[in-house]
Amino acid sequence: MKSGPSMFDHEVRFAGISLLVDPVDRKRVEASDNVMAILHEEQCVLWEFVREDIRAAIAHVEGSIDLLDVGTGSGVAAILVAKHIGAEHIVAIDKSSRAIRTAAKNAARNGVSFTLRGEFYNTNSAPYRAAKVIALNAPYHLYPREIEMRIPQHARGGIDGQQVLREQLCIANYHLADGGIIVFNQMCLGREGKPGFLEYIPHLISGASVRYTNVFGPIATADFLSKVYDGKFAAYQEQTSRDYPELYFCDGVITRDGNNTVTLVPHNIDLKGRTWADRIDLHQQIALHANAA
Repeated sequence: MKSGPSMFDHEVRFAGISLLVDPVDRKRVEASDNVMAILHEEQCVLWEFVREDIRAAIAHVEGSIDLLDVGTGSGVAAILVAKHIGAEHIVAIDKSSRAIRTAAKNAARNGVSFTLRGEFYNTNSAPYRAAKVIALNAPYHLYPREIEMRIPQHARGGIDGQQVLREQLCIANYHLADGGIIVFNQMCLGREGKPGFLEYIPHLISGASVRYTNVFGPIATADFLSKVYDGKFAAYQEQTSRDYPELYFCDGVITRDGNNTVTLVPHNIDLKGRTWADRIDLHQQIALHANAA
C-alpha cells in the first residue's frame, strides 16, 4: 500500500519536517513557476540514501559553507540538513522568486534559518572550493524541443534531461571543497547497463568518485515515453529510444577524493509501494502543462 507525500499535496510532512509546496497540477505561468512537489521516491528516498554522507562531510571536510543547496525549491534539503545535522552555514539559491518565498516560509515553519538568495547558479554563488556539500536539484523531464518553453521550469532540464545537471556540475567543480560531496537525484537516459551521467561526471568534476543506487531498476525508454506522450511526438520518441534504450532513476553521491571510481550499490530503503508507474503518472502530469498552453 502506498503512503507518504503525493504530487497533488499542498502541504507535506516527512522526516520530522513540514513543508508547503505546489501540487503538480497548479496552473502556472513563466513568471510564477511551480515549487516542486515532494515525492516519496524522490526527496524522501534521497535523504535516506545521502544523510550520513552529508553528516560526515560537514563534520570532517574543510570549507566555509556546510551546504550549498542549488535549486532549493521548497527548501527541503536545506531544512533537513539544518534541522537534523545542525549545520550552521547553509546557502540555498533558486532562480524562482516563488521558490525563495516558499523556502523562507518553510524555514520559519520548521524553526531553522539559513541564507536564501534568488539567483541563477553561477561561479559567484560561493567562493572557490568552499562547499563541503553541494545539493544539485537539477530538472530531468524528457520532452521534444518544440514544447520546451511550456514545460515547468523545475522540470525543464533540456531535451535529453541532462543539460542543466551538466551545466551545474561545471560550476560545482569550482565550488566543491577537497573531500567534499555533491548529492543528486536524477532520472537519466542510458545504455549498456549504465545511466548517461556516468559518461560525463568524471570529465566535469576533477578527481571525483561516484557512488550511486538505482531507486528502481531501469525501464525501457520506449515504454516510458510511449506512456507519457501516447501517440504524440513519434519522431522524438523513436530517436531518443534508439539512442538511449534504457532509462534510469538514481540517487548519487559524487566525492572529490582523487580516486575516480564508480560504484553501483543496492539500497534497502522502503519505497512505500512506489514503482515506475508513479514516475509515469508524474511525467504525464508535467507534460499536461505543455498541452494546456
